[in-house]
Amino acid sequence: MEIVILYEDADILVCEKPAGIASQGTHTLRIDLSDLLKSHIQKKEGIRNPYLGIVHRLDQPVGGVMVYAKTKQAAGELSRQISAQQMKKTYYAVLTKKPEESGVLVDYIWKDGRTNMSFVAEEKEKAKKEAKKAELSYKILRSIKKDSEELWLVEVNLKTGRHHQIRVQFAHFGCPLWGDNKYNPQIDIQVQKDLGLFAYQLEFKHPKTKKNCCYQVQPKSGIFSCFFEK
Repeated sequence: MEIVILYEDADILVCEKPAGIASQGTHTLRIDLSDLLKSHIQKKEGIRNPYLGIVHRLDQPVGGVMVYAKTKQAAGELSRQISAQQMKKTYYAVLTKKPEESGVLVDYIWKDGRTNMSFVAEEKEKAKKEAKKAELSYKILRSIKKDSEELWLVEVNLKTGRHHQIRVQFAHFGCPLWGDNKYNPQIDIQVQKDLGLFAYQLEFKHPKTKKNCCYQVQPKSGIFSCFFEK
């Protein structure tokens, strides 16, 4: 599998993660993105078992822009930016119900490790479930008709980065994502075969030079091909 490298230097590597591949190793024998990138660095720089720091993740069905660290110092600085909410992640999401034109969603989410699913906690459950605050903002970009069904493309800005956050919050809001077989109860798996979520833009400061970095990728496949020209 060929991976699109958007930028690379001695400290970081920015790439486009293909949908359907894991960001890092899982308990299966399937190859993951970190393995492919380590192989790329090894061939390019002649380094055996190169360091590759994973500072953030995308769900396996989600494609988009990711940054990896090539030194421990870079990993520490990028992780600090994430903790301080200084790394900006912007997504495209395809919704199966129309939300308000724009808005902010704030919930408290807890993760069930047994099912690998997350849920919005009710007020009385927040402390018991050790729920964490989840916040995002969105705006509608356009809509289309597909097989007599209307779909809405929204731009989503994450303020926090919780497990399955966008998927969980929009489902709880009554606007589940296209192709979401975990959180959309109305999904038709014969039709909705891909998840309508893509991390199209990533902004951060270079961990060494402190220069502002912004990388974008336009989705070209799956349900997004209905919204964007190839």
